[in-house]
Amino acid sequence: MMMCRSLCQLIVSGLILSLSSMVSSDACAQLTIGRQIIEPVNPIIDKVPVDVGTVRDVLENQVEQGVGNTVETLANIPAPQFTVPSPLSLTSPAGNLVLKEVKAPDGFLTVKREWLVVGSEADKTHFSHPDITIESSHYLTAIDQWVYRLKVSTNLDELSQIRNSLPTSLKEQVGRNHIYLAQNMGELQSPETYEIPENPAPLENQKNSQDKQTSMATTGKPKVCQVPVRIGMIDTNIAHNHQALKHLVIEQQSFLPQALPTTQLHGTSVASLLADNMLTGSHLYNASVFYTRNSISQGATLLSLIDGLNYLVAKHVDAINMSLAGPENPVLTNVIQKISEQGIQIIAAVGNEGPASPPLFPAAYPSTIAVTAVDSKQAIYRWANQGNYVDFAASGVSVEVAHPDGTISRETGTSMATPFVSARYACLFRASSNQAQALATLRDQAIDAGAPGRDPVFGVGILQ
Repeated sequence: MMMCRSLCQLIVSGLILSLSSMVSSDACAQLTIGRQIIEPVNPIIDKVPVDVGTVRDVLENQVEQGVGNTVETLANIPAPQFTVPSPLSLTSPAGNLVLKEVKAPDGFLTVKREWLVVGSEADKTHFSHPDITIESSHYLTAIDQWVYRLKVSTNLDELSQIRNSLPTSLKEQVGRNHIYLAQNMGELQSPETYEIPENPAPLENQKNSQDKQTSMATTGKPKVCQVPVRIGMIDTNIAHNHQALKHLVIEQQSFLPQALPTTQLHGTSVASLLADNMLTGSHLYNASVFYTRNSISQGATLLSLIDGLNYLVAKHVDAINMSLAGPENPVLTNVIQKISEQGIQIIAAVGNEGPASPPLFPAAYPSTIAVTAVDSKQAIYRWANQGNYVDFAASGVSVEVAHPDGTISRETGTSMATPFVSARYACLFRASSNQAQALATLRDQAIDAGAPGRDPVFGVGILQ
């Protein structure tokens, strides 16, 4: 009997490990493709009627009938680290469908049967196709091109099919209207909240944690930037009347359909971390693009991101903070490259999908500064993405942030580490008026961590 149980354990474990290996390798191969549009390949996980976790449950139930001990063995198999949330359908208060998320063949969330194309105004004639409807179009001053939002039929809802319907000049400028997610993991514990005084000093002077005070004293953290800066951020709405933001000049504009629900939580958190390192009178411009998916998740369509970026470029910001992550997309690639050519630096969160995650964007673009998170002891955040594209690390675990209700709470994630690097870069850029010099100084200020030199965990090092 013991021999039978052992044999069954080996067989089931082998099945699970083989399936997990097949899923992981094929999915990564699909998701880490370089800077080019390719024919879509359905990940092997999409060919399986249920996910690996469900397969494990089925096998456990089968083994339970004959071999009880195998259940415990299978239950200890770790779940994959890279996951994409289940798609949602969002409706207006009147019950009308506003946005329907689906999972695309690449495994990421996208708006159902919606595609974006960037091109010239004359390119509109190329969309005269029975399976294509132009839902909207407008001119983007930031990249000197038009963006078209297309709705396609089921027959055309594949990359190869829609590319075949377009002229050669547009084949590399079409992509799904993907959905990008905010990169915070919420509060790790019950929030420590307290009222903010009428005329507060910047948040870094309000810290009441003895551990944090000791850490700051020993690391010699530079003071708040001594020159006014202009920083843009892509996020949710922010509670701009919060006392922690009173020393800034704040402008914000929404790029969401009015019917979509939104929040001020994530944006206010990020804004307060930026404000903590910005001199009085500095300008903060916020492009509100995130809708509320649920109590812990915010999403933004690619079109909203592009419109938000276009708005920030027009404000002549020094840097753009993007505490979000998602798939590579030819349209996003085009826009990011055009903005980079104008000397505006984008700083982005690497993502919270864990060390096994494929590269996420825009952080993984070569022109973007990619930021990961460390805790108060300079240990890497356990769910931070890793890879050769990681540039810098900064504090992002259980950091104090402003809450829209006027108090202070704690948040965690690579989203929370990114603002510090954005503010530091903007300050260096203003001081030198030279992007290359600012980047070089930022690199010199990083404290090496992990393996000697640049590494895929901490990048160049930790900024404090």
